[in-house]
Amino acid sequence: MSAIFRSRSDRDRGGVSGLSRRRIVAGVAGIGVAAASGALTACASKEDVDAADVIVVGAGLSGLSAARELIHRGKDTVVLEARNRVGGRMVRKSVIDGGWIDLGGQWIGPTQANILSLAKSLGVKHFDSYATGRTVVNYKGASSTIDGSFPPSTPLPSVSPAEIAEANRVWEQFRSLAATANIERPSQTPDAAALDAQTVTSWLAGATESDFARFCVSYWVLNQEGADPGATSMLFALTSYAAGPDEDLPEQWLFDGGAGQIPERIAEDLGDRIILESPVLRIAQDSRGAIVTTRDKDYRADFVIVAIPPYLAGAIDYSPPLPAGRMQFTQRAPMGSVIKYAAVYPTAWWRAKGLSGATVSDRDVLATADSSPPSGKPGILTGFVIGPAAIRLDNQSDDARRQLVISELVGYFGDEAKSPTQFVEMNWPGEKWTGGAYNAVLAPNTLTTYGSAMAEPCGRIHWAGSELSPKWTGYFEGAVQAGYAAAHAVLGSA
Repeated sequence: MSAIFRSRSDRDRGGVSGLSRRRIVAGVAGIGVAAASGALTACASKEDVDAADVIVVGAGLSGLSAARELIHRGKDTVVLEARNRVGGRMVRKSVIDGGWIDLGGQWIGPTQANILSLAKSLGVKHFDSYATGRTVVNYKGASSTIDGSFPPSTPLPSVSPAEIAEANRVWEQFRSLAATANIERPSQTPDAAALDAQTVTSWLAGATESDFARFCVSYWVLNQEGADPGATSMLFALTSYAAGPDEDLPEQWLFDGGAGQIPERIAEDLGDRIILESPVLRIAQDSRGAIVTTRDKDYRADFVIVAIPPYLAGAIDYSPPLPAGRMQFTQRAPMGSVIKYAAVYPTAWWRAKGLSGATVSDRDVLATADSSPPSGKPGILTGFVIGPAAIRLDNQSDDARRQLVISELVGYFGDEAKSPTQFVEMNWPGEKWTGGAYNAVLAPNTLTTYGSAMAEPCGRIHWAGSELSPKWTGYFEGAVQAGYAAAHAVLGSA
């Protein structure tokens, strides 16, 4: 959620043809021969095995995009999903008066061609995210409002004009460094080793003595990555910015009815090709194919696409073991920490007060946004608790978290925020099959040491997921691009 950081210059559903999956009994023909090869022997002992051309692990946006593309290209494809639903980090919830909120990702922008095309093919429309009015800034206990982007160009109650100027200088220095980042091969970025050897916090310590300037850049890292700037590689932060720069307006639009309907509609098309509540335990492969093992059965395929967060992918048992570089990468790619809130009111009353619904804050709820439909009915304020604050709040009771969040909303917007009709929490760090949000976050020395192994296929296993897309990393667009890339790699290998 970085739309408030902007450059000074700007600032018919397609059906899927039916394909039946082949079902074969263990011990006959191909399975019997494959089992004799060794790597697949232990997997062939179950009662029966489902067979397909490709198995996709994970029914998030990236995995579903890969599966849909493969099916359109004539490949018999099965999707295995650990949850009892599709969508991964793309999930919606109905609220009052026919409204919808996205509990995960929600924004898109005009240059994100693949997700826009996919949504159009599914009959999902979008509208402008509300951005009219002033932004609330709460810093060091003082609250005020600003027009335009952040860092601001005018003084704040608790910030001197000199610090405002310094914050803008440091932010432009960060953006200038990001402009040199090689998003395809981050290790080839100028001074990559030095940048990857330090955290964002350590870089800021040498770049400026201004607390406010440090806050501005740290805020972007927290808000964009869901990550502690003190644990995030500077090279990773720069590459992330370059992969989805604010000047491309990545958060200009919202989907009408919520982004979470997109995986729902893809799932309607794929039908029983998606197997829910089937966490993958093991993937074995040899020259004849691959066997994917769940708690209940085995699935045989020519290729496998693993489209789940890297750390979860690392928890699968592989036979033969994955290359050391890939396994070590998964150990160094934890998820960010984000708890997302939605306070729902009958109307978006803050609009009448001349407020956009956006907040920049150094408190626990560090960001808010107006996620209401164009009519402002219902009124939806989304809020984000990110990084160390999310972990700290996770240890409190549900009621304590609710009281804290509403108290801070009242501090930002006034007493009208005190009594939402609905209050919804999505605690992503507590989600077993995700483990956090927004995306995987890379610590120092990860990109330069293990970056080349991130997306490299391992035999018959290919990788997908928004984290693995060089462009629009962490966005819906990146998830779709990574899914398509994995599908096309499989098609090229078949």
